[in-house]
Amino acid sequence: MKLRALAIYAALMAYASSGAGAQERLTVATYGGNWGEAQKACILDPFAKASGVPVVQETSVSTVTYNKLKQQKGNPSIDIAWIDGGISELAAADGLIATIDPAKVGNASGLIEEAVYKKDGKIYALSTGFYALGIAYNSKEVKSAPTSWYDLWKPEFSGKLTVPSPVNAAGIPFFAHIIKLEGGSLDDPGKGAEKLRALKVSSFYDASGVAQAALESGEAIAAPYYNTAAWAIADKGLPIVFVVPKEGAPANDIRVHISEGTKSRDAAEKFVNYAVSQEAISCLAERLYVGPPTKQTSLSEKAKARMPWGADGSVKSLAIPDWNAVNAKRQALTDVWNRQVAAR
Repeated sequence: MKLRALAIYAALMAYASSGAGAQERLTVATYGGNWGEAQKACILDPFAKASGVPVVQETSVSTVTYNKLKQQKGNPSIDIAWIDGGISELAAADGLIATIDPAKVGNASGLIEEAVYKKDGKIYALSTGFYALGIAYNSKEVKSAPTSWYDLWKPEFSGKLTVPSPVNAAGIPFFAHIIKLEGGSLDDPGKGAEKLRALKVSSFYDASGVAQAALESGEAIAAPYYNTAAWAIADKGLPIVFVVPKEGAPANDIRVHISEGTKSRDAAEKFVNYAVSQEAISCLAERLYVGPPTKQTSLSEKAKARMPWGADGSVKSLAIPDWNAVNAKRQALTDVWNRQVAAR
């Protein structure tokens, strides 16, 4: 690990000493909160220090970053953008994302197949970590650990659940997963909507922080929630545990992109190369508990136990949506949710 880190550091120093770095700067759109802090500590700061390229962090969420790129199309002020799966496909379809040349981003060869995203045979995004929607629950309040999504309908959870709405990134994937479990499809969501309407909830959450507050206060004792967010609460010393239901966990990932039209293409390619290095990926996995997209990654026992696929799974264990299919039905599913699930 140390030898690889030294090699990357030496390569970045060589780049800086060439004089190229001094003439460029990068504006990087990351997530906010603990996610953005981890991205800064694991990637932005080390790259800037070693390369000499100034890096400006712009914190946001995927949908806002996507809309900014649309507004800036042809003359982006954002050079690098982290965008979640689903929104990533929309950005690529709109021509907002540049092609990533594997010859210039050599570390892409160390990624698993599921982490390399292509359109018309060309790479447009690379994953820097997977996360999954499972069940977060209060181990002091819940007598038996849930093992199935259907456990949420048990009497002990009645009126003590907070569930993601379509406004939240988890909402539509969760809805689509329940629809599938109920034997429906994106074109036939009725049974899934009926099942969710019968779920006794205390609230629907638009923002992850709202769910966090509900779990921390005791208003909710369980929630469909991301592994990364659930373990962040547990790290505060609260009795929150995350489980992967036996029917699978709807999953997504955090992807790094180069903006189409960036004026700092050379620096952007070197930044992305560092972002998908073993060192950067391991750092994110240890801090955020995102599943590493690399073929080989060494993790602590604590991080291994908190992966989105559980202690013994892999990316193959995740239920990753067909985002193009989901995006095509996103508004229709939102309308069904609002009419049949949320309207009580």
